[in-house]
Amino acid sequence: MDSIHHLKELQNIDDNLSEIRSFLGDLPVKVEELKSREAMLIGELEKGRDRLKHIEVEINKIEVEIIAAREKIDSLKDQLFKVGNNRQYDALMAEIDHLKESVDQKETKDIELMEEKSQLKAKVKLQEDSLDELTSDLSARINKLESTMAESGDRKKELEKERNNRREEIPQSLLSRY
Repeated sequence: MDSIHHLKELQNIDDNLSEIRSFLGDLPVKVEELKSREAMLIGELEKGRDRLKHIEVEINKIEVEIIAAREKIDSLKDQLFKVGNNRQYDALMAEIDHLKESVDQKETKDIELMEEKSQLKAKVKLQEDSLDELTSDLSARINKLESTMAESGDRKKELEKERNNRREEIPQSLLSRY
């Protein structure tokens, strides 16, 4: 009869522990999910920022190359007036045409990079806003979790200690069926 009484006490303790766990609910899981999502967003944000820096460097490089090519074209145009024969004139014109084509390609690439930069800036801005919102939500949930755990933590420890003590009082054969 004493064993049954101990089992009832153990069941009451387990019920109380279950209530504490349900009181916490899925908050610990949600906090971990939010932390994981925050880490993922931070990683994506860093990749976006790195890509923006790379694009800006590429744009600057292309713009310098375009300026240099245009200066070269102007220089070659000046030389056109100083040539002595058609062969030199044709060679200069071919070089000018080649440089103009190169400038056109670089300008196209420059425009593509500027469009990508614009889209990426918008994406990074959205990610920053999302990260700020997520961080705020995470902070609030962590505070709630900590306060909830603080409220129930001591009681949970007491119940677990009492549960372990009660388990020692119950024969192993009976406990294994519990």
